[in-house]
Order: sequence, then structure tokens, then C-alpha cells
Amino acid sequence: MKVAVIGVGAMGRNHVRSYSSLHGVRLVGVADVNEKQGRKIAKSYHTRFYTRYLDLIETEKPQAVSIVVPTSLHYQVSMDCIKRGISVLVEKPLTSTIGEAKKLVCEAKKRKVVLLAGHIERYNPVIVKLQKLINSGEFGDILSIVVKRVGLYPPRISDVNVVTDLAVHDLDIICSLLGKTPSKIYARGGKVLNNKRIDHAEIFLDFNRLSCFIQVNWITPVKIRTLSITGKKGYAEIDYVAQKLDIYKSNNNTGQPAGFQEFLSKFGSPRKEQIRLKGEEPLRLELEDFIQAVLLKRPTLVTPEEGVRAVILSQAVLKSITKNKPIILKYP
Repeated sequence: MKVAVIGVGAMGRNHVRSYSSLHGVRLVGVADVNEKQGRKIAKSYHTRFYTRYLDLIETEKPQAVSIVVPTSLHYQVSMDCIKRGISVLVEKPLTSTIGEAKKLVCEAKKRKVVLLAGHIERYNPVIVKLQKLINSGEFGDILSIVVKRVGLYPPRISDVNVVTDLAVHDLDIICSLLGKTPSKIYARGGKVLNNKRIDHAEIFLDFNRLSCFIQVNWITPVKIRTLSITGKKGYAEIDYVAQKLDIYKSNNNTGQPAGFQEFLSKFGSPRKEQIRLKGEEPLRLELEDFIQAVLLKRPTLVTPEEGVRAVILSQAVLKSITKNKPIILKYP
């Protein structure tokens, strides 16, 4: 199967690397406006280089492409590919606006091609496992989810803010884990590093009977990617980077502890289970899903509609920050 990558910056290079290692996949070319960088990548992976992505897709005629360009260009580049019958994996967020996202989904359905928004964390083995545990009732009714996704400012950032770059992951994951969407969003945020873009945000999601909190920033001097979930039957913590999942069973029972030692026994050492996972690269799993969806004409793990949903939610967060008030959500 012939594939290509449009945009070979920091993330695009990873797509090139992963495609080059997949069985049954032939990387027929890459495109980038940075000729020096693009030619270097193309040479390293023994493929062709193009400065214009239209020349790439019209000459090489790939069946599928990864689009890893600045967010403001997602819509136009994706639409150009979709209209030529090419399946598209576009890095998150799907587009800059809700209207553009909906148009892409409609066009992809019309042309009967795959459209996958690159919500890579959905493919992280630790999230896949947590989803299965939640669905099985392991934690009972979910009461709350708390997320922390923080670290230093990445130099690659050009046209997005911390909400559309980082929080969009967690807005998508929370809805996926719970199988529902929030009724209301309230967020605070600001610009600390410079006046160009929002670099920190605290987001509250109201699901009526449960609530979720997301903290994202480009300020914390250490990279942290964690999520914790509290249910009536237990509690779980995950570390995305380490692909680590710890489960704590509820120690609740009637009666008060007779003394301090019994208190420590009951609350100081909760029953903990560490779930061992096979370490796998989420990007590779995402690309494999994409390729199989194209070949077998089957749905991807992340649906096009979920890509639109993430754009709707991230726009609501930004609106809440700007207006400093809760936003009641309406879904199409």
C-alpha cells in the first residue's frame, strides 16, 4: 500500500519513521516547505521529496497520507487529499474551526475514504486497558476524573495554544472513557510566557452527576502526563509516558477503627494492584489502525465525529476563558 507524509517537522518525522517500519506499506514520498529538512528526511528513508504537497499526491498517487502541518493548514491540505480519493490521517486537532471539521467529515463520507483525527493517546495501551476496566464495571459508577498534562513550552509550536495542543487530548479521552459528553464547561487560563497564546488553563467539565478537572500548561519545569479516576468501587492512576496503571480497591466498611494501628491498616496501606502492560508505541498502533481501516474498509478507533467533538469542546474551553464564564454545550 502506498503512503505519504505531508509535513516532516518534529512529529512528521515520527510518522515517516513508523511507516517505514510497517509491513506491507511503501512510503512513496514526503513533502515539506522546508526543502533542506525535507530532503534530509527523504534521503534518510530512501523516498522522494517534494516542496509542494499537490505535486506529491498527483505524481505518486498514494492511497493514504499523514498530514502533519500547522493546524491552520489542516483543512485545506486534508480537503485537497480527500477530494482526490485519498484517505487521511490528520494530526489533532482535526481543524481550526468547527465548521471546517464538519465539512471534512461530510466530504470524506461522500468520497468513501478514511478520515482519522490523530488523537494518539487513545491508542496508548494504558488508556485502552483503563477503558476495558471501566466498561467491565471494575470501578463501579464513576464519580470524577482528574488530569494533569504539563511541561515546558515546546519550540515546535507555531499556531496553536495550550488548549488545542494539550487539553484537546484529555477532552477527547474523558468523553471516550465515560461514553458521554459534558453539559457545561468552565475554564480559566492566561498568558504567562508571552502575549501570543494561552499557555496555561484549568478546565472543569460538568457531566451532571460527575465532574472532571483538567490542568494543562507549558510552564511546569517537569513533564507530567497523568490521569486519575475515582469510582464507587475503587480508584485508578495512570501515567501516560511510563504506561503505568495502578488500581486501588475501596477499603470502606462500617465502623470506626479501634486505634491508630487499625487506622493505618485500613487507610495507610490500601489494596493496590499494578497492572503490567506491554510497552508499545501509540503512534505505531495508530498508524496500523489507519492502514487496516483503509485496506479493510472498516472504522478506525477514533471516529471522524469524535474528531469534530474534540474541536467543539476545545473551542468551548477557549470561549469560557475569554468570556470568564461557564459555557453551556450544544451538540449538532
